[in-house]
Amino acid sequence: MPRRKLHGLLLLLWVTPLLAQPRDPARFDYYLLSLSWSPHHCTTHPSDHSPQCDGPRPYGFIVHGLWPNKNAGRHPQNCAGPRLDRARVSGDVREIMPSDELIKHEWETHGTCSGLSQDAYFTKVLTAWANVTIPAEFRTPPRQVEFTPAALREKFASANPSFVRGAFTVKSDGRFFQEMRVCLTKDLQSRPCPDPGDTRNRSLIVRPVR
Repeated sequence: MPRRKLHGLLLLLWVTPLLAQPRDPARFDYYLLSLSWSPHHCTTHPSDHSPQCDGPRPYGFIVHGLWPNKNAGRHPQNCAGPRLDRARVSGDVREIMPSDELIKHEWETHGTCSGLSQDAYFTKVLTAWANVTIPAEFRTPPRQVEFTPAALREKFASANPSFVRGAFTVKSDGRFFQEMRVCLTKDLQSRPCPDPGDTRNRSLIVRPVR
């Protein structure tokens, strides 16, 4: 084999494993599991015609994302990595993230920063979801209810007694409940959240499941 071709082949054999290796996961400190309250999302996003909002099945909480976050500073996003391979997204993932656009956005914006392959990242998403118990009153509430952010956090803490204090935070728009957020270590153990979220002493409206 000519020397030039041999050199090119050796270079390809050296570079290919490096390209296949996962990205460095040490650039973030913890995961934030974001659980979106679907009734609020669908009410405020009338153009969303995904199965989440326009399908026959009503949804309560869905997984908004599993985000690599830092304790301080800017959280990593849009890291170098492959585009979503839709054919590799399992039905189990679509059960908890019922929107192809959401799945694509979450992988390309956040999953690529996890240091994991697409398959491994979404397996982690499924595991994180399975590790959190949703309080019974939030599974399919038929009517509007109101809770303070502290009461919402307490309900999740009571339903998940093994979680450390401060692992749950509330996101709202000031009047309506939007998301429950859960802080997890890289191996998906609970940990305190650096951001306390909404801590105001006023009730938030929790929209009913349609």
